[in-house]
Amino acid sequence: MIEPHRGKEIPPDVERSMPPTRSERRFYGVLFAVSGATLLLELTLTRILDVILYSNLAYLIVSSAILGFGLAGLCVLIWPMPKVATERLVTGAAAAFAAAVLLLIPVLINSRASIDLLVDHPVKQLVHFGVLYLFLLAPFVASGFVISTVISRRADDIHRLYFWDLVGAGAGCLGIFVLPPLLGAGGTLLVIAAAGALAAMLAAPRAPSRYTGALAAIGLVACSVVAGRQIEFKNLVEKRGVSLVGAQRSEFSRWDPISKIDVLPGGVSFAKRIVYDGGSQSSGLYQFDGDLATLRRQYFDTLRAQSHYNSGKYIALAHWLKRDAATRALVIGSAGGQETLAALAWGAAHVDAVEMVCTVVSLTQHRYAAYIGRIFSDPRVAETCAEGRSFLQQSNRLYDVIQIHSNHTVSSLANGSGGAQPVYLQTVEAYEDYLSHLTPDGILQVNYFVFPRLLTTAAQAWNRLFPGNTFRSHLVITTGYGPMPTFLIKRSEWTPNEIDDIRRFLGPAFPDTRTYQIIYAPGQPEARNIPDPFFRVPLDESFARALPYDVRPPTDNWPFFRELRKNLQPLPENDTTDLVPRSTAEFLNASLRGHVPMERVHLYLLGGISLVASGIFLLVPLLWLRRRGLRSVGAAPTIIYFGCLGAGFIIVELVLMYKFVLLIGFPIYAMATVLFTLLVSAGIGSYLAESLARHLGRRAILIVGVFEVVALALIVTFPLLRDFTLGLSQATRIAFAAALIVPIGVPLGMPFPLGIAELHRRAPALIPWAWGVNGFMSVVGSLLAVVLSIAYGFNVALGAGLAIYAGAVASFFILARSPRADLQHSDAK
Repeated sequence: MIEPHRGKEIPPDVERSMPPTRSERRFYGVLFAVSGATLLLELTLTRILDVILYSNLAYLIVSSAILGFGLAGLCVLIWPMPKVATERLVTGAAAAFAAAVLLLIPVLINSRASIDLLVDHPVKQLVHFGVLYLFLLAPFVASGFVISTVISRRADDIHRLYFWDLVGAGAGCLGIFVLPPLLGAGGTLLVIAAAGALAAMLAAPRAPSRYTGALAAIGLVACSVVAGRQIEFKNLVEKRGVSLVGAQRSEFSRWDPISKIDVLPGGVSFAKRIVYDGGSQSSGLYQFDGDLATLRRQYFDTLRAQSHYNSGKYIALAHWLKRDAATRALVIGSAGGQETLAALAWGAAHVDAVEMVCTVVSLTQHRYAAYIGRIFSDPRVAETCAEGRSFLQQSNRLYDVIQIHSNHTVSSLANGSGGAQPVYLQTVEAYEDYLSHLTPDGILQVNYFVFPRLLTTAAQAWNRLFPGNTFRSHLVITTGYGPMPTFLIKRSEWTPNEIDDIRRFLGPAFPDTRTYQIIYAPGQPEARNIPDPFFRVPLDESFARALPYDVRPPTDNWPFFRELRKNLQPLPENDTTDLVPRSTAEFLNASLRGHVPMERVHLYLLGGISLVASGIFLLVPLLWLRRRGLRSVGAAPTIIYFGCLGAGFIIVELVLMYKFVLLIGFPIYAMATVLFTLLVSAGIGSYLAESLARHLGRRAILIVGVFEVVALALIVTFPLLRDFTLGLSQATRIAFAAALIVPIGVPLGMPFPLGIAELHRRAPALIPWAWGVNGFMSVVGSLLAVVLSIAYGFNVALGAGLAIYAGAVASFFILARSPRADLQHSDAK
């Protein structure tokens, strides 16, 4: 039962004079378990939807998680059930969370939702997506009910409660790097359900319920170990570029921390397919017997209309141009080994092969090593699991060839996946790194989409390193695979003989199933294909505005290389002005369904959910409060204050994750470092907020100023900080990044408990609503973070987060001056 003193208002000077009871301390464990399980569930479902649908639709998870939390707060506001003991409510909600997670497994396996069928069968697919969304929403409503109930009923202990909530969430985020590789995604869901059962056990008021919860938790963990890997989530859509995974049996399958990896039998006997996230990306494993001498004679052979050792002869172009020169090569994205094999075939003396997915590195070095001729065991090859730019920044070597092949298949164009994601391998600063690591006669080969933006980006980097606008004579562009050209930059000028060599390579002398040609070469007729303004640095603004697509060079502060669309009209694919290359038009048109750009679907989704949620979380509570006769004089400052905290925190969190990729290098480590450090340090801030409030009173909210100063300093000094970390080990980089985040996280953890404590004194009935508004505005904040980052860059988005927190501070003092609300409901109808 609820202790007698808990339902009464306690003066602020004696609010913590009574230590929490043993019964209350159980709720610390409940919040830790539920918060950790909830964040791990959010991350796990995001990974699953990356595989069975498309990565941009994984935003369904973000919206359902935050919307579910908000709905739970609204339910607690409207149906507080004061006569039901907190233990019973929390136990039931935690058990419901576990059950909802378990139900998700058959729902995800048997769902028929498909974005590809939405146009032909709109009503049927909307029903399928609606059902899927409801099941995704359910566990977050249940966990939100647990947290909202505990916080609203134990608001006088909010500082400790919020501490355990945030620390639990921080611990949960680490689980995504451990559990899926060990147990698979299905096994991870079973462990999450076990955490819900554990929370129910901790909250249960009677022994039988505790025994039941403990047995359920133990049983679910045992099932995850024994059968977790047997739970398979198949594609709900057919991702082009590879066969539908659900129609084939994988030879190998593992949930790597970065991507789910499957190995499928190839279409011909000499090739297998490495499939990333169900087909969003892919790479080939080409059968090779290890005989390099014979390979030289057969490298360009085809069998059954397919290349024998590569996905296209353009893979070998730079290495062939440097043949037998004992070159040093760097391959960024070594994957199945095509580029590495090409370098060895044409006489490289040393190859640094860098691959970011460690499971793929393991496959090529062990399970499939013999199949591909043990090329990564060759003494001339050094394979590393690392991020390309991080590896390069720590290297003092110069290379004769640096090769970067696209990390997106053609299938990702049509569905728009990754359209709004940062691409740090394609920024001005990235090209400065590449060019500064080339020998005086070295070649950079890049296969990526949209060569006009490649051109403007590389031209700006070249001009920074070698002023004088001489870039034109150092560039050759040829066709590659589909809309993905081959982009060649040479530190020295291209000679007519070298260009003739390239022309011969692209011709029938070296056979392939495709037709290749030169798009641009200096001093050649093809030079007319690209107008002069594309080469000018700085880019002429009037010329850039006149183009029907965006060619502004991406930077590390604005790394959205694939954000090219200016309008919702298809581009002409047979433009005669040379301003719209066919490959660029194909790239943009591929993801346009009618007038809906698929790369922005998640933004429309978040925007629509935000509009609907605004009515649910703002209008409904106000109407309900008015009808019930509950005074709501603090409603406006409550909305503003907790809404600002929700939007501001998610903006800061997302922008820091994006920015710290450059500082840490490995994206997955950057996400883990930012999430864990920010949440745990915010939890520490929550714990310290009580003592700070006791000494400073309401002025304690001004601690937000510390965060503002530190964040502004981070914006100004970030380029210097990035350069400072060059050459440091991975562990040192992570520790350094964490040290930078702590002074941001600690003050960020204080405003929420300070606001809840103030609301507890003013209008405790509004606490569940405050929780709901905080969650709802997190949806809006995530949308703002993406939109502002894409439109203006990360620094502006982070600046918006600072401004929102400043608004929160102002609204806090308004809330603190509000008269106390009437705590009693009237019987007025």
